[in-house]
Amino acid sequence: MIKHILLDMGGVLIDLQWQDRVGKLLGRSLPIDELHHLWVSAPSTVDFESGRTDFDQFTAAFIQDFDLALPPDIVQHEFLEIVQAPLPGCEAMLSALKPQYHLSLLSNTNPAHFGKLRDRYDFFETLDRLFLSYEIGVMKPSSAIFDHVLKELSAAPDKVAFFDDGARNVESAKALGIQAYRVDSPAEIMAIVETFSGASTT
Repeated sequence: MIKHILLDMGGVLIDLQWQDRVGKLLGRSLPIDELHHLWVSAPSTVDFESGRTDFDQFTAAFIQDFDLALPPDIVQHEFLEIVQAPLPGCEAMLSALKPQYHLSLLSNTNPAHFGKLRDRYDFFETLDRLFLSYEIGVMKPSSAIFDHVLKELSAAPDKVAFFDDGARNVESAKALGIQAYRVDSPAEIMAIVETFSGASTT
């Protein structure tokens, strides 16, 4: 029986303007799966979301990585605008799940994005644990970040349901025995959780 719900943040709980904002920065549009791969392989974003650089250092490295002809303040503005408001049904879903499940966040994120969201929205208070890549020092889809979460939760993999919008992240979790699902909204999460044995979210 599932005891832990592990949730990605961007694209699952909150709206992302990845394709629009990153496309504007790079001067080209990218399919979402290619964008996911770019994000976890570019040295500038990996260092920032693994906690090794600050916002200004990231910005300089990002400009260099992609040979951008943009000033740092424009890059930082567009970067911050990637993360937007909670998706419809986010707070209601978390409130419905909390009585039955231990709720955790597992996000590839950075202090700039997380700080903006924490200051504006209070849905984080519903969550029992926050697992943030920049604090842990490793990013999804590395198996090390899932091992870290399982150890911190003292949870067997088959007791954890993980929801993410990144296919590579889902496959990495599945390889460890976690019940993992690719989703794009709180509504999809609710529909899946309602199929769990013994679950009642009404």
